[in-house]
Amino acid sequence: MLSGLSQTTAMNCPRNIDNIEHILTDMRENTLTQNQQKAIRAILEANSIEEAAKKARISRSTIYNWLKDEHFKECLERERKALFEEGLSALKGAAAKAAKTLIELLESKDRNTRRLAAKEIINFAIKAVETRELEERIIKLEELLEQNKLNQKRT
Repeated sequence: MLSGLSQTTAMNCPRNIDNIEHILTDMRENTLTQNQQKAIRAILEANSIEEAAKKARISRSTIYNWLKDEHFKECLERERKALFEEGLSALKGAAAKAAKTLIELLESKDRNTRRLAAKEIINFAIKAVETRELEERIIKLEELLEQNKLNQKRT
C-alpha cells in the first residue's frame, strides 16, 4: 500500500508557475480535497477505476468526473511519475547487486555458469555501448534541428 502522496500533492499539487506571486492564488484555487487525495492513492494502487472507487469508497462517476479535471489529472500524473521514479531507484540499487553477482559468477567452478555470466556481461556491455551511441546521435540530430529552425527564422 502507498504510504501517502508525494510532497507535491501534500502541498495541494501546485502547478508549474513562472511567477512566484501566483503560487498562493494557484494553491487556493486548485487544492485537492481529502477525497480526491484518497482517490489518487486508490487509482495508483488499483487495477481499474472500479476497483479504485471501491477501495476509496467514492463513486465511479465521481472519479471519472475528477479525471476530466485538468488539475486532478495533473496531480495524478505527478504521483504516478513519483511512484515510477521510486521503483526505478529501487531497481537501480538492485542492478549494482546483480552486476556484482554476475562478476562473482565469473569465478565459479562450474564452466557453464562462468560461460553464462560472461555472456550476460558481454550482452549488457554491447547494449550499453549501443544505447550511448544512439543517445549521441539523437543529441546531434536535435542540435541540427534546432540550428535549422534558427536558420529558417533568419531568412
